[in-house]
Amino acid sequence: MWLEWLARAAPEAEPYPCPVHGGEIDWRPLLRATVEDRARGRDPGEISRAFHAGLADGLANATEALCRANGVGRVVASGGVMQNGLLLDRLVASLEGFGIEVLINHVVPPNDGGISLGQAALGALGPCTSSPSR
Repeated sequence: MWLEWLARAAPEAEPYPCPVHGGEIDWRPLLRATVEDRARGRDPGEISRAFHAGLADGLANATEALCRANGVGRVVASGGVMQNGLLLDRLVASLEGFGIEVLINHVVPPNDGGISLGQAALGALGPCTSSPSR
């Protein structure tokens, strides 16, 4: 949340590189650029902005490659990290630009609150009637 706050206060920045090879993200250039800029004394807000943009681009490119390889046109973006609005907004915009529909949480939170709700719902159904074979 702190990094998102820093990034929102900074101007747009060139994304750090976050290449994708065969649907797999190579995090090393993103992390290397972050560390190098910090060592050079670049403003932390600018670093955060470039990091968020690079991360979102890497995720979008990997998702697009996997969708294309598997004939999928719809994905779900959920989990605690999707509470980061800056990351989510850029990711959704990129994926929609690729023609991929993105489903996100609207009523139930994307983090542990949603998991807890699901567990409570299953608990309310009562005990499971089937069990795995032993």
